[in-house]
Amino acid sequence: MGDKTVRERLKGIRSSRDLLRAYSRGFQGVYSDPEERDKFIDIMNYTVGMDAAHDNGWADDGAGKLVIPFKNIEMLYPGAQPGAAQGRGDCVSHSTVNAAELTLCCDIVSGEPDEETGKIEGPPEISPEAIKAGLCSSEAVYWWRGHGNDGWVCSHAGRVIVQESGIWLRKNYPEFGFDLTRYSSRLAGKWGRSEPPESIKNFGMKHKIRQATELDSFDEVRDFLYQGYGVSTCGGEGWSSTRDSNGFSKRRGGGSHAMAYIGADDRDIIKEKYGEPLVLIMNSWGSSWNSGGRRILGTTIDIPQGSFWSKWSDCKRRYMVAFSGADGWPARKLPDWGADYWSKVK
Repeated sequence: MGDKTVRERLKGIRSSRDLLRAYSRGFQGVYSDPEERDKFIDIMNYTVGMDAAHDNGWADDGAGKLVIPFKNIEMLYPGAQPGAAQGRGDCVSHSTVNAAELTLCCDIVSGEPDEETGKIEGPPEISPEAIKAGLCSSEAVYWWRGHGNDGWVCSHAGRVIVQESGIWLRKNYPEFGFDLTRYSSRLAGKWGRSEPPESIKNFGMKHKIRQATELDSFDEVRDFLYQGYGVSTCGGEGWSSTRDSNGFSKRRGGGSHAMAYIGADDRDIIKEKYGEPLVLIMNSWGSSWNSGGRRILGTTIDIPQGSFWSKWSDCKRRYMVAFSGADGWPARKLPDWGADYWSKVK
């Protein structure tokens, strides 16, 4: 697909089934780039995620618990998840933005003042139309991929959202001549081979993701999510499009694809049923690509449309990047959404 024009690449991708077919036939939405990973490591204030957790005093805070920070998004912007389905090979930007969106909403709910400005940020005003497409623009991140073809690298996207793109809310930007209210696969290709102009970078960096770090264990993923730090991931695994009654999906097939982690379940009741902890994965294929139950075991809470629970052993080899909206990784006061109660359910 890399040597085709944008028009040719988009032709035939009109639904989540088309996306699934393209990936199963070998389309690579993600690829490896060791040089970009080295550049990403250079900007991290922690190169080991658990060091950040221990230094800031919240290691193991999520142990044994149901961790569902996605509920903070639902509280602020009902209907924002799963957001718009990707319409080209831009899964890395969708995954990056889905993780950053989680961090952003948890920042707002925590009520902590911004570390640079000292202001306590309220929820941005976003139109109902924009909420349906997700809160933040994936296109504005994808503009910085550095080439004109599709596919990207999670570590590069992690560096971009910290240093170049920032976060763009889904709204109209008449001063720049484009409208990001609704997702546009064509607009996602506006830049790539060439960088956006400096005015775009200057605007985006007003709303920054300030830190990012790599994770490589379930304990790290669980504890970062417990603090409300979203996680973007890249890998080659695939999952069934059918969930069981608890929202769980089995590993099936594969394809080079990026998806975000938006929850974790470390309760005994889960480990007894599935043999190990689970991670909640948000895909970028919209609400109709998978089906089945969504009710979290032992609760009255549903996972978002388009998401699914996976065994940790099925997704542990994925490359994982966590995002902080603060200048560091402070502990945050967030609603536990019943996690303490449900962790005791047998």
